[in-house]
Amino acid sequence: MPQKLRIVVSAVPTGLWSLLAERLEEAGAEVVTVPSGTAVLDLPDNWIPDGLVTTPALHQAVRFDQIDLDRWDEAADIELNGRFRIGQAVARLMLAGNGGSIVNLVHADGLPGAVETGSAATLSYATAGLSRGIALDLKDRVRSNIIALNPEPAALAAMAELVLFLCGPEGRAISGQLAAITPDRLQLFAQSRPLRVAHSDTGWDEASLSRQASRWAPFLPRLDMESAQ
Repeated sequence: MPQKLRIVVSAVPTGLWSLLAERLEEAGAEVVTVPSGTAVLDLPDNWIPDGLVTTPALHQAVRFDQIDLDRWDEAADIELNGRFRIGQAVARLMLAGNGGSIVNLVHADGLPGAVETGSAATLSYATAGLSRGIALDLKDRVRSNIIALNPEPAALAAMAELVLFLCGPEGRAISGQLAAITPDRLQLFAQSRPLRVAHSDTGWDEASLSRQASRWAPFLPRLDMESAQ
């Protein structure tokens, strides 16, 4: 009988995200939960994780200019410092073993973003940058990917299956990606790369930039673009 995948879950104590570990166990993983953002791992002896799953902070559903700064600091610490600390600690164990996979969960409101989602979009994109940096630096041994979803029971069940795929042998070729999942839909996100390139032999000034921007106008991504079907 093959060994179950060993997955560390950066757990939250309450709310729908707290169901994450249970869903992964139901999907067939051996799960150890640790406090969110810890850099000190209390794992069983000789227990080398195949995967790490980190969870997002609770975000304010308000307009940018109305974000409470204390709650912003709290969310930013969880999303960035917390994910960094535990990611680094688990990655070191993976590098000492047979490698592994880090999966950072973000709220679906954060990617690609929506009106009045407060800190969700800002910190989700920052988490995506962290994930891509891990994927690039450790690409020979440790993969890192982003999954966006709403923490509803059916979506968490679908997410658990995707996590097991990414952390298992079939997912070893996938790293540095952003995806969103619902019970009946899987989306792969485009990432930041040049869409168009222009050249100016005489350099740029306001007038030449204005002309170039006009030429590019039909190709500028729309803020109100609907999600891919």
